Amino acid sequence: MLITIDRDIKKLHGIFEPHFSVQYLNSNGISKESLRDSNALIVRSTRKYGAETLLGTKVKFIGTVTSGFEHIDTEFCERSGVFWATAHGSNAKSVAEYISAALVEISKKTARPLNELSLGIVGVGAVGGEVKKAAENFGMRLLLCDPPKNLNDDIFDADIITLHTPLEKGGKYPTLHLANEEFFRKMKKGAWLINAARGAVCDSEALRQALQGKHLGGAVIDVWENEPGIDETLLPLIEIATPHIAGHSTEAKINAANMLIKSVGEFFNIEELKNKTLPIPQNSGNGSYSIRKDDLDFRKEPKKFTEIRNGYNRFGG
Repeated sequence: MLITIDRDIKKLHGIFEPHFSVQYLNSNGISKESLRDSNALIVRSTRKYGAETLLGTKVKFIGTVTSGFEHIDTEFCERSGVFWATAHGSNAKSVAEYISAALVEISKKTARPLNELSLGIVGVGAVGGEVKKAAENFGMRLLLCDPPKNLNDDIFDADIITLHTPLEKGGKYPTLHLANEEFFRKMKKGAWLINAARGAVCDSEALRQALQGKHLGGAVIDVWENEPGIDETLLPLIEIATPHIAGHSTEAKINAANMLIKSVGEFFNIEELKNKTLPIPQNSGNGSYSIRKDDLDFRKEPKKFTEIRNGYNRFGG
């Protein structure tokens, strides 16, 4: 059997060779032609995968090392008998670590202790749940909004709102431009926004207006509309800006790799892969994460968004 893997998923190099023929390709090199004889495909979220890539190939399994799966045409997969798998929840602690660091910086900037601030969490799934635990440890008052779980949605009283939803363009609970002009108008004056979910969950132009008009106190942005080609004119208005790295800790990457290894093992019934676990390095989680350094590094060369993100590593989470 042949498995194709995005070559930038370094943690999976050498893992499948005892059981598959393996080809490692740049994401741009993954095409219908290069996949024609592949039985499985493992990808990142750098591009879309659907009929234009998979139709007419032997691919029966596609897995992504990300929590989200907007880049996979799941409807096509289900119609065509292609099993799809994600690493849902693998980066939850990593993102919570990022949000914790952001909260500390907001506390410093506003000269207000966190136990006197309230946090609104939009989306209380795997990631939002970890953020909730971190905020509870800070002694913050919590306001939770997660319509499918029917939780309290009175979040606009919060001093800080953090977004942790998937990107849904339709359905009962669409999240495309969830944080829009009306959303920001409802936020109380001086409140802060954090977005480490998906770029298009936040309307960039509405955010610009809310910041320029001084209605918002500030923003921490890790994910951007149209990334990696972001609107660099927005950068000076953002207090902390990073290139989609909140979930990119070493532990998160290993967690994601382990989830995909197990998924492949279960789909192809390979016992060794079902039980294989890559170890977490001993110096992971040393508590020394500097979100300001990530912000500074990104601002120096924002056009290198993809390069910075691909080469990023931090211990923790």
